[in-house]
Amino acid sequence: MTTYRNIHGRSIRAVTTDPTAEVSEGEIWYNTGSDTFKSIVTLEAWSSGSPMIRTTSTAGANHALGAGIQTAAIYAGGYSPYTNKTEHYNGTGWTSGGNMNLTRITTGFGTETAAVAAGGITFPGVVGGQVEEYDGSSWTTGNALGTARPYGSGSGTLTAGLYAGGSPNGSAATSVANSEEYNGTNWSEGNDLNTARRFLGSAATAPQTAALVFGGDNAPSPGTVRSFTETYDGTSWTEVGDLNTARRNMGGAGDFTSALAFGGSLGPPGNSTATESWDGSSWSTSPASLANARDSQPSIGTSTAALFVGGPNPTFPGGWVEEYNKSANVITGAAWAAGGNLNTARQSAASSVQGTINASAFFGGFIAPPAPSGNSALTENYNGTTWTVSGVLGTARRALAGAGTQTAAIATGGYNESAGNKQNKTEEYDGSSWTAGNAMSVSRYTHGQGGTQTASWVAGDSPAITTTEEYDGTNWTSGGALNNARASTKGAGTLTAGIIAGSEPSNESKTEHYNGTSWTAANDMNTGRRNNDLFGLQTAAIVAGGIATPGTANLATTEQYNGTTWFTQASMSTAKQVSRGAGSTSAGFTAGGGAPSSTNAKEEFTGETSAVNVKTLTQS
Repeated sequence: MTTYRNIHGRSIRAVTTDPTAEVSEGEIWYNTGSDTFKSIVTLEAWSSGSPMIRTTSTAGANHALGAGIQTAAIYAGGYSPYTNKTEHYNGTGWTSGGNMNLTRITTGFGTETAAVAAGGITFPGVVGGQVEEYDGSSWTTGNALGTARPYGSGSGTLTAGLYAGGSPNGSAATSVANSEEYNGTNWSEGNDLNTARRFLGSAATAPQTAALVFGGDNAPSPGTVRSFTETYDGTSWTEVGDLNTARRNMGGAGDFTSALAFGGSLGPPGNSTATESWDGSSWSTSPASLANARDSQPSIGTSTAALFVGGPNPTFPGGWVEEYNKSANVITGAAWAAGGNLNTARQSAASSVQGTINASAFFGGFIAPPAPSGNSALTENYNGTTWTVSGVLGTARRALAGAGTQTAAIATGGYNESAGNKQNKTEEYDGSSWTAGNAMSVSRYTHGQGGTQTASWVAGDSPAITTTEEYDGTNWTSGGALNNARASTKGAGTLTAGIIAGSEPSNESKTEHYNGTSWTAANDMNTGRRNNDLFGLQTAAIVAGGIATPGTANLATTEQYNGTTWFTQASMSTAKQVSRGAGSTSAGFTAGGGAPSSTNAKEEFTGETSAVNVKTLTQS
């Protein structure tokens, strides 16, 4: 008789608290506190991912090349309208890559750093067989397909790829059964599919000699949507088990023995949210459904970690990314959620930037009309749930900067017409009241600041300047000059590891690091902006909101910084500018701001989390 010990090599253990890691799937333990048996169970689900950079419309979100895996993917080209943009996904957010040489619809295969874009339709609508290869940063031209066509499927690697099916004359043509093999230099004709099709899906990571394609339709348009599945052994195609639901333009992931098909068009009835799993011989319906029914997605990822990107859905513009995970961990994506509102709505205020989501001070700012309007001296303390009115600044002002913690904050500069416009004043806060400190050498507002009450820096002004000053708790001294003159900017970090990002008028995406002596240029944000919020550290920061450049529209977009690269994150629920917050990349907030009138709203940011999926075992 097989026992639990025979299977797992040990007896059921008794614990007082559930383990959080290093537990095998299916392992059972007894929790003495709850008097229950528990285990780790595999969870299969789709969850929201960070939006792409191209989020202002559905621009370039259809019929693009997708390649790689969930934590190292690219998305390139696409249309509505046509684009040549490339974006990289690291499992958390998106960054910009090198532009394709051609602006086009395309498909292909490979990895994030070794991809092939093959065939497609180039702007303004010309069918072609052009090929480009990507090395992770730039695209180069390769030899063309033997048969020029869009809407085929791709799989394999840069040196052993496969392109099958398609539509030689575009959307109105008869579908073809052609398959072509790529060796990294040249294309050679392979045997035909059993059924000519276009808009078919494929297993993203399947090799050239063990490929899997499924679904699609046969032109001329609109064609008949198919459920057919075929496998390729490097020589010939074999018909195998059909999809449970016929569809075209679906996403795919996995390989020859374990794959996924998801989303896609059902034909006239509309799009699908369904996911199906392939076990090497047949398809079964997965309990995991997409949140949004879409078509025109590329194939990215594996059968346990896939990526859904793009696809038209006019009722949900910009929300183009979902992640599929099948594991013993419950993954909760990063998100913004409403927090406790300020007592007084205002914009252009400051905060104790090194405070936490449960202990921060918010002070100064401007209260927009109708009444009572004007510059504010109000301070409010946050305890993680509610705001409490506290001491008032000695000088009411807006567009000031702040740093430090809730019980040891510093306020600098700002603007007050009745007090002589731009200010050079410094005030220190002990958690309940403000006292005057020594003045800065330069009167400034809309500047950035970071550090603590006894070790702080300020930089920038309006109009934009490069001047930096440092504070030791008593006196201000000159610091290293910015590389870019800045106004309408924000700062964070410490005196010896500071960060500044966003600005006007001409360097809105620029980021710089401060080491206590000099500023160094860092990588740009993906979206140029000013009047944005910024909190965290030089190696782990969040930028949110602001005004897009060019243009004057408020932003809801968020980016996260890892000390080297900015990548997209979950967007705020409300687009706004001149808000201010504090915290970290795992737990932070932004409060107040203009949207466009002053608001008292607060949004809290929670970073992505992962936890084992513990289930209580019951007898039934």
